[in-house]
Amino acid sequence: MPREGHRRMVLAGVKFATLCVFVLGCGWAALEIYRTWASDPARLKEPGQAVPLKQVVFATDGRLERAWLDQTLALPKNASLMTLDLSALGSRLLASGQVKSVVLRRRFSDNTLQVTVEERMPIARLMVQAGEGSPRLRLAARDGVVYEGIGYERALLERLPWLDGLRLRRAAKGGFEPIAGMERVAELLTAAEGLVPQLCAGWQVVSLARLSSDQEIMVRSREIPEIIFDARGNFPRQLAKLDDIVDSLRKHGAPPLARVNLALGSQVPVELQDAGPMPPVRSTLPKTIFQPKPRSDF
Repeated sequence: MPREGHRRMVLAGVKFATLCVFVLGCGWAALEIYRTWASDPARLKEPGQAVPLKQVVFATDGRLERAWLDQTLALPKNASLMTLDLSALGSRLLASGQVKSVVLRRRFSDNTLQVTVEERMPIARLMVQAGEGSPRLRLAARDGVVYEGIGYERALLERLPWLDGLRLRRAAKGGFEPIAGMERVAELLTAAEGLVPQLCAGWQVVSLARLSSDQEIMVRSREIPEIIFDARGNFPRQLAKLDDIVDSLRKHGAPPLARVNLALGSQVPVELQDAGPMPPVRSTLPKTIFQPKPRSDF
């Protein structure tokens, strides 16, 4: 037989053998699938049962600890990595309110579930009473979300001002609806901490009672019972005026302040706690007009 014909016969034989192996393999696979379905149909629906979850790795930028994660996830002992419902687990973590965002990833290389959390940081606190129960401490974040707060030191919480002048509304999915206007409150507090830290340290209450109606934020402090800010205005400029007023009155030996209204633009009405006479005061800021109105009922 010529060499070319012999080569073709060999190739034909190889192709035929390969086809036979493929057909036999498909038949064997089909038979195994049928046997599995007949004996244990659940195994076909849960192919990831062969990938057990060995560990959970937790990372956060806040105060939540591993014990909280384990309690919230509540994973079964024999959990399978493949069959974990990551969407449902993420919803459990977000339900606390303290978690702002979460990323869950399966790592098949070491059978690990990786949980990465970004937490909200509180800027104020409030007491919430639901029904006939006792009032409970809750925290408010920059985006207005109200949450319980886990892992915070007492000293940190005591430095936060109290919120007043608002009414919380229940959310459809539980918890409370976000507080409107907290973004501006956060901007005011951040500016005050950076520009007038000594005055800001005495701020005790931030009232939102007139925020929606008059666009005003009222602050009560240990030194000044009432400070009114324009929520639409420039907070650094208003804080500079406030600092200038306090400094000028101290230099002139004036009685303690009772009320400062910074929401009227260039004019800043000032009320004093003592009804005694007040010496003339000059402001170092342009267009700042002091209008002292002595009072004795504070």
